[in-house]
Amino acid sequence: MQGYMRSYVLPETPWSRIAGGHPGSVLVLRLLPLLLLAVTVPLSFVNPIMIPYASYALVFLPAFTALVNGPVATALAALLVVAVACTGAMGILPYPHIAWGDLPAVAAVGMLCAALAWIRNRIVMRLLDMTFVAETVQGAILPELPERVGGVRVAVAYRTPEGSPGLVGGDFYDVQETEAGVRAVVGDVQGHDLSTVQLTDALLGTFRERALDDPDLTVLAARMERRVRLHNRGRDEWDQSFATAALVEITPRHDTVRVVLCGHHAPLLVRGSAVPIDARPMPPLGLVDFGLQRAEIREATLMPGDLIVVFSDGITEARNGEGRTFPLTAMLNSHIAAGVRDPDALHRKLKADFRGGGFVRTDDLTVLIMQVSGSASR
Repeated sequence: MQGYMRSYVLPETPWSRIAGGHPGSVLVLRLLPLLLLAVTVPLSFVNPIMIPYASYALVFLPAFTALVNGPVATALAALLVVAVACTGAMGILPYPHIAWGDLPAVAAVGMLCAALAWIRNRIVMRLLDMTFVAETVQGAILPELPERVGGVRVAVAYRTPEGSPGLVGGDFYDVQETEAGVRAVVGDVQGHDLSTVQLTDALLGTFRERALDDPDLTVLAARMERRVRLHNRGRDEWDQSFATAALVEITPRHDTVRVVLCGHHAPLLVRGSAVPIDARPMPPLGLVDFGLQRAEIREATLMPGDLIVVFSDGITEARNGEGRTFPLTAMLNSHIAAGVRDPDALHRKLKADFRGGGFVRTDDLTVLIMQVSGSASR
């Protein structure tokens, strides 16, 4: 199980379920006009005061139906209203209070509601097609990673900001098996517009191609820096883009991890506790000309079962109602102390901590967890 957590998949409040088109909420909305009639009509026979309300509910039934149903259901609702209006005009029912001359207007309103429902359905189908295209784009840019890459267990979580309609944001990640070992990247491109998605795709393409052949991570970082420069070519200074990135390499024997930081947070090496793999960072990709230092490779020794956690600032900068940021390192240490070392289980624990603490995403969020072989995790 990989942790793809899109912004619209699991609404967390009743209103967000309704606004996000959650299937259960949509069913309730579709049945709401009938539920309204089921409540008002029986009460009108018991209490005459409810007769006007039952009349209003009946007359507005096509409009209510058109809001959340298709043209067929709306047309049937309009026919029902006309039929009941006829019985009211004939005096068979105590309501609605309507004259024969009003029936053409009632029928015209019903037909208009059916036409509006047809137009709404066309718009919804268009939006669904666009969502399908967006999901396809996400699958192409950020494909689901396998559970193991080169003998390293992998789990990843990715989400766009709260309320974001997009499925692909500025964060990117990938893990590749190469002759030099397992190479991974987690990065964050400035912005959230289409230009950001273009640069995200370009950087991932560069990483996937050059990670197979470049001799070390500094050369790979230089390739990605060049890609950002090509993206910015011909743009004025206000349209220039940049990206942060953490490049990670696990040697074939799984005994050493190497890290290059391009303006990004240091990954965490988790053994008994989480410790940052600090390396002198170079400037973000696209801003190398403004830096004074060159890229530095930091090495750390690995032992069987060690975890490497690479993340974007979307998780560490998320805040709850009290203004506290998400304590990623403390949460990791707590779960490790409890014996949770499986990457997927750890990912689920962190997700529960994030949601249970009321933290809100204001930026893209990515957490990549890798575990070297030889552990007895649960």
